[in-house]
Amino acid sequence: MSFVIRKRTILIFVFAFILVLSVYMMFLGNFPKVVYEKQLDSADLEKVSTSPSDENQLVPVVKNLESDFFIEYKLERDRLRGQEADYLKELINNPNASAESKEKAQQELIALSQKVEKEMIVENLIKAKGFEDAVIFFSDEYVNIVIKTDGLLQKDIAQITDIVTKTTGFPIDKITIIERK
Repeated sequence: MSFVIRKRTILIFVFAFILVLSVYMMFLGNFPKVVYEKQLDSADLEKVSTSPSDENQLVPVVKNLESDFFIEYKLERDRLRGQEADYLKELINNPNASAESKEKAQQELIALSQKVEKEMIVENLIKAKGFEDAVIFFSDEYVNIVIKTDGLLQKDIAQITDIVTKTTGFPIDKITIIERK
């Protein structure tokens, strides 16, 4: 009789462990990935002279890496999108192009403008939630968001993923949030 109780007890513990493990795995897969950037090191520092007469006195100054990243990325993205749009417009207006290629170019131009609009909406909504700056880029399969912040709380991550899922339609497991200081 005590042997039967031991078998039942072991069986109950095994099932309870499997249940706890499956619940843990279910929750583990539904949260967005958060990537933490490393701290600045000496390679990110530059030396500047404090006075024109004393060239030997140099003071370390941190480069403005954060704003440079966000500004440069947005400028480069806009430049590339402009080139792509110009190419598609040339194809649409080309009298030698086939009707199929013109139609495809028009569809791609519409998709490009929708993508730009979604990116702008998400970036502005994230800024409206109190973050200093944000950059979003997405493909057909995933969304990456770079947030200018000193740290994200769980509620911040929930707000960001809510904005992205509602605006883009991507599921939470396809969203990656990257913190950048």
